[in-house]
Amino acid sequence: MLASPRYRVLGPLEVRRDGQPCTPTALKRRALLALLLLHANEPLSVTVLIDELWDCHPPRSATATLQMYVSGLRHTLDPDHRFAGRDPRQHPVLRTEGSGYRLRARPGELDLDHFQALAGLGRSQLQSGRCAVAGASFRGALALWRGTPLGDLGEAALPSHYRVRLEEERLAVVHDRIGADICQGRSREVIGELEELCARYPLREAFHEQLMLALARTGRCAEALGAYARARRTVVEDTGMEPGPALRATQRALLDGHWPNDTRHERCRPAPPAQLAV
Repeated sequence: MLASPRYRVLGPLEVRRDGQPCTPTALKRRALLALLLLHANEPLSVTVLIDELWDCHPPRSATATLQMYVSGLRHTLDPDHRFAGRDPRQHPVLRTEGSGYRLRARPGELDLDHFQALAGLGRSQLQSGRCAVAGASFRGALALWRGTPLGDLGEAALPSHYRVRLEEERLAVVHDRIGADICQGRSREVIGELEELCARYPLREAFHEQLMLALARTGRCAEALGAYARARRTVVEDTGMEPGPALRATQRALLDGHWPNDTRHERCRPAPPAQLAV
């Protein structure tokens, strides 16, 4: 009896069974598998699958072509099932359900599930003040990433919003991991990383908040307030709006001397205005 497949979507799509790769080679078939994995254990209707695979412009033969792709995937994921003469609709991995299909992924079979479980565990640990173990959970989650999620599937094969969603999840865990580092008193170690993240994602205010806090906690108050001024300028120029309440609250906390987490510190005073040369 063959072992259950193992799936990886946090990088190029990869399927392994008994330690050997068995990833489909045809692009559309890989895209279909990716869609089913991103909705693992949930039924996806034929209509939704066709719209996603052909960007709402399907060929007339789309339904028949989809059925052919499903048949191929079933053979890839559990070839013994067809050879045993069993009903393909009762396939142990990819079943027909209602007017669509559902791919079953057990715990430990899909790297995305493992990533999300570790991230959730880390957040629970961080909320209870267990910063070191939370940091280890976040690092374990991020270690599962192998590059751009589903990076081998172009937009013609898979809508970009799926990659955007996965990248958002990754950045949220990066933010949480840095928060755990700051919680452990490792502010100095994360400043360089935060400066790079702020430059790469200039409108992601959560990284600017962390940079301000890390700078202030290492005695670089003027730089922390300068970081806020740069972030505000970027946000205003790009969006025409003031920064969000969280970023503004971080600036006020530094000015008032009340820094997270509820510990009183010396106030960060704004630098005096530059003197004009006479």
